[in-house]
Order: sequence, then C-alpha cells, then structure tokens
Amino acid sequence: MAPVYDCHRMTKRLLDLLEAANQDRDSQIEQAEKLLDERGEILPRIQPPFTEEEQQLGREINLMNQEIETRLQKLSQSVKEDLREINVKKQSMDKYSNPYESLQTDGVFYDKRN
Repeated sequence: MAPVYDCHRMTKRLLDLLEAANQDRDSQIEQAEKLLDERGEILPRIQPPFTEEEQQLGREINLMNQEIETRLQKLSQSVKEDLREINVKKQSMDKYSNPYESLQTDGVFYDKRN
C-alpha cells in the first residue's frame, strides 16, 4: 500500500483516539505518542508524483492535522492545569504541616546593654 494511504489511515486513527473523551488520559497520551511515532516513520516515504486520489487524501490529512493539533493543545493545557493544581495543593500541605516555616522577621532588636 502507498505511504499516503498509510499516513491517512494513521492520521484518522490518531484523530479518533483524541476524539474519544471517555478514555483514561494517561493511556490516551501513550497511544497518541505511539501513533505519532508510527506516522513519523511513514512521512519520509511519501514522495511525489501523486495521483489525484493521493492529493485528495493529502488535503484530508492536512485538515485532520489541524484538528489533531488543537486537540493535542487542549490535552497539554489540561495536563499543565493539573500540575499547577498539584503544586498549589503541595504548597498548602507544606504550610499546614509547618506553619512557622514561612514566617519572616523584618527586623531584630539587639540590646547592647547586656
């Protein structure tokens, strides 16, 4: 099978994977990475001249890539938000476990008489 068809099939699988919202995010990321790697191996084999059908598949691949990119950005953003939440929770737990650690003394009075 021609590399254009393989690339189209892999791109479609990747888009379907990212559209599935009911899946565990970690496994979704792992599968997406695997599909991206497989597709990355196919891309260098795509060489012109292209038939009319292959050109149509290429246009479909470009449209799917735009959708994949926006979905990957949303996924990345949600991971970043979760990391921020974890850091905030960690800081609040640290403040709760040791409330006097973050106290600062602005100035100290030294008694020179003693």
